[in-house]
Amino acid sequence: MNLSNQTLAQRLILGTAQFGLPYGISNQRGQIPESEVSALLAEAAKAGIDTLDTAAAYGSSETCLGNILSTLPGMYRIISKYPPNQPDKPIAQAFRESLERLRVDKIYGYLLHSYASYSSRPGILDELQELKTSGQVEKIGISLYHPSEAEELLQQEVPIDLVQFPYSIFDRRFEELLPELRERGVETHIRSVYLQGLYFMQPDQLPLYLQEAAPKLERMQELACDYQLPIGAVCLGFALANPYISRVVIGVESLQTLQENISFSKMTIPQALHTELLALKEENETILLPYKWPAR
Repeated sequence: MNLSNQTLAQRLILGTAQFGLPYGISNQRGQIPESEVSALLAEAAKAGIDTLDTAAAYGSSETCLGNILSTLPGMYRIISKYPPNQPDKPIAQAFRESLERLRVDKIYGYLLHSYASYSSRPGILDELQELKTSGQVEKIGISLYHPSEAEELLQQEVPIDLVQFPYSIFDRRFEELLPELRERGVETHIRSVYLQGLYFMQPDQLPLYLQEAAPKLERMQELACDYQLPIGAVCLGFALANPYISRVVIGVESLQTLQENISFSKMTIPQALHTELLALKEENETILLPYKWPAR
């Protein structure tokens, strides 16, 4: 089930929301101090991780990365995103501001952070294409939440190189579209492999709005115990086992959690376990989509 000559760690992308925001339902620590980010980036590079995922909407993440990466030129490919809460801002301006914060001249990928940015203004893709033509960005695309969005992009044959969307043991809504995306040459980057930390929580400690997920969460944790695997290795291994997924975006809260993720990526998920996990697919989007969770 593994991809050809990439190591599993090389299929990881380091998500950097925690560098600029206190992000994730199980995050007890809050935002990672900039003083720790440098060591964290060095450790990730040592493991073979070569791509960072950031966004204008991730608080001070881009600025933090710019401060550190300016002393480590060329170490990472960077993907950033157009701010979803500024719909009238020209792409070129938002992109230029991101480059300034990141202190670079070009980046690997630039995405619309919201499908609504495209659906409300389809011409915005022409602006993205101009950035690509100029050589300032290699890949352009859109961050998605719903399979219907990907279906519409495929039907309209929208010229994009990259999509990002949630995927995990519970959330397999995009699964049927993966082969066609691969056939079209579109890179698939998945996020929320840990569902913002939900999978690490105790079933009896879930907030009321997530109680419906408790039985499946309990079963998943039982399976991890039966196979003597950490829950993180089960979640990450399940995603990496899908050959149609190009890359997996992981968020970390510390150097320790980065090292754990790197370790998880090297653990093999037995086929029998993988088969059992397939039965835990969840359809309730109130559970699957954190933006539908009540503000805490």
